[in-house]
Order: sequence, then structure tokens, then C-alpha cells
Amino acid sequence: MSTQERYPIDGSRDALWMATAVEPPHTEALADQELHCDVAIVGGGFTGLNAAMSLAKDGKSVCVLEAKGLGFGASGRSGGQVNMGLNMGPEALIQRFGDEAGRRLIDTVTQVPDTVFTSIHENNLNCDPVQTGWVQAAINEHYLDKQISVQKEYERFGCSMEVLDKEQANVRTGSETFVGGIFNSRAGSLHPLSYTRELARVAIENGAKIFTNSPVESLQQTKEGWLVNSGQGRIHCGKVLVCTNGYTDGLVKGLSKTVVPVRSILIASEPLSDNLRKTILPDQVTLVDKRSLILYFRYDRDGRLCIGDHGPMRDAFALSDFENLKKRVKKVFPQLSNTRWDFHWGGRVAMTKETIPFIEQLAPGLWAGMGYNGRGVGMGTALGKNLAKLASGLPESESPIPVTKAKRFVMHAFHKPGAYINIKWFELNDFLRGR
Repeated sequence: MSTQERYPIDGSRDALWMATAVEPPHTEALADQELHCDVAIVGGGFTGLNAAMSLAKDGKSVCVLEAKGLGFGASGRSGGQVNMGLNMGPEALIQRFGDEAGRRLIDTVTQVPDTVFTSIHENNLNCDPVQTGWVQAAINEHYLDKQISVQKEYERFGCSMEVLDKEQANVRTGSETFVGGIFNSRAGSLHPLSYTRELARVAIENGAKIFTNSPVESLQQTKEGWLVNSGQGRIHCGKVLVCTNGYTDGLVKGLSKTVVPVRSILIASEPLSDNLRKTILPDQVTLVDKRSLILYFRYDRDGRLCIGDHGPMRDAFALSDFENLKKRVKKVFPQLSNTRWDFHWGGRVAMTKETIPFIEQLAPGLWAGMGYNGRGVGMGTALGKNLAKLASGLPESESPIPVTKAKRFVMHAFHKPGAYINIKWFELNDFLRGR
């Protein structure tokens, strides 16, 4: 009997990334200390650490407080895809935010892959970056028409993506499942936990202080700025950035109602043979199987195929939770029918009411940024850098990502049954369109 059959699967401990990541930098818990800094950051994931690295390199004094270990949340569990785009297309973003702010956001979104990979190279981050492109493949004509419409919108804003017909999608993916799709050559993938740990390393090397296993118990506004309380330690600072995403709690009143944490589960195969890899994502592109409930695929550095899907609404998993995912995978790639699956894990994805991430100023000198709806690697990077600019004095009217009041879920207390109902509705839609 395997270890994972004997106890519930833990999404952090049992992730592939935990077994293959670079070593983390040395960090400690915030002890009985009284510290002062320019900016305190709550949350040590993609967003908080990109903000910390940017601020530290700009000469600001920074303290990061992470409730668990580095990469405990989505930054150590995600699929690691670096993709472009939001759930709203360019024209919808213009309509939502206005022409000037909307165009700034569109520019930010289209540059996301390059923002991530440029930062990796400039800071010498050891995180297995691969920038070979992203295929968003349509399961039927309904989704292909939507993809082509969005592709034309982006083209009008200077971002070109290739439209794939059925044969081209087959060549790019190695699957005959799809009727077509779009290809973005600038996208790719990375090792998410190594990326997180390396961001922390560079931030520390530039003077940032990072405290792990240091949950923040309260935030108190003072005449000088803010007082951050964490157990025995306290931090006095001018500004605070809250970057807790799918693990947002009651620290800031009402903030948890801006996101619904749904679960994503992932599996990773044994290292595939060279012959098999020639037939599945032959150019190591990342893949999104576009339907109501998507699948997402990528290779790791050892030739393991990593695939993600929606999961049950809880944080501990059993092997049985992954059976439907394996069945879905075999329908896309029948050549995986005899493949061994070595890793099973999962975690929270923060969904927002508008299906796009947000930055909100909650009080003078206090900002929150989160809600990536499954696009946390790229948008978390961009949003973290944006928060750093705001904390350094950038006027909100010039923010690349608009500063707005995030919409709250009115029935947030019932988000678990609500998410379950939505998932079943999406499954029904996929079934009917498949017929």
C-alpha cells in the first residue's frame, strides 16, 4: 500500500514541486521583536514577494510576514503556467474601466509573460523557466468562435496570436480532440515553488526581512502609519500590502468576501519516454483544454506531464478524488492509458465576482491585491510589482492595474455549496455541448 493510500493527501507536502524545488533561503518566525520599516507585506506568495523584491531593490525597508512556510499556498502548488489574458477580453476591460485605465490594463496583461521571464533572467532566478508558447485548444466550435473573437480583439490592441485550425491544433498538442484554438508564442511555464523561493532569496539579498510561520493577528492604524501584530512581535510601518489571495481570512474586515476559494487538483506522471513525449505536446508548449471546466497541461524539467483540474471543496484530498481527472486525461491523450501517476496534490484558487484580479485601497496606506482566477503566476507577478509602485507613491490614477473597490459575494457564507452547484452546472454544459 502506497503512502498516499494510507493518509489524506496534503496539497503542499505532497506536491511535485516540494520534491524538486531549489532550497529555500533561511527564514525565521517573528519573535519578541519591535521592528520598523517602510512597508509591511502580509503573505509570502507570488504577489507579496514580487512586491518585496521590487521595493527592496528600490531602497525601501520591507518586512514580509507569511503565516506558514514559503510557497505554502498557491505559489507552491499551482501548475506553474505563465499565460496571457484574463477572463475579460480587451473590449470588456475598456467598458469596465474606461478607455485610459482599460488600455493601461490591457498593456499590462499582454506583457505578462515577458514581465515574468525578463524578471527571471535579470535576477538570475533558478526556477526552470520555459518560454515555448501556450496553446488554448477548443473542444468544440462554440469555444473556438469565442477564442477567435477574443484573438481579434487583442490584435486590435497590438497583441498578435496565431489562430489554429484542427490540423494545426493536432500538430501543436498531439491530440485529435480539438477543433482548433489559439497559440501565444510568448507564454510558457516555470517551477512555481522554486520561483517563490528564489524571489524570497533576491528580496533578502537586497535587504528585505522575511518572517515565516508568523501569522498576522491584527492591523492597527496609527498616527505614523500602521502597527502589524504577529504573535509576540510587532512591526511599525508606513504602509501595508495584503497579498493573501485564496487563503484570505478575517484579518481585514470584509476582505475575505471578495474571493471564493475553490480547489484545483493536479497530478504528475512518471517521466515519459522520449518517444511518448514526441506525441504529446511535442514542443513543450503549455496547453489549456478549453471548455467550461478546463484541463491544463505542462511538462516539468524531468519530462513528467503535469495536469490540473477542478477538485472537491476541501483542503485535504484522497486518491479517489483524482480518478475523474485521470479519465479525462486519457480521453485527450489515449497514449497515456498505461502511464503511472507519481504525484497527487492540490490547493486553493481565488475566484472573484468579476472574474478578474483586483487592487483595492482599504484605508490610507493599506492596499490589498489578489483574486487571480487561475492565472496567479503571471498576474500575481504583475500585480505585486504594481503594488510596490503604489506603496512607493505612484498616484492611483496612473496605476497600470486599476485601483477599485472589489465586489463582495453577498452569500459568501454559503460559497462551498454555491461552488459545488456551479461546477455541476459547468459539467452539464460540457456534456451537452459534447453531444
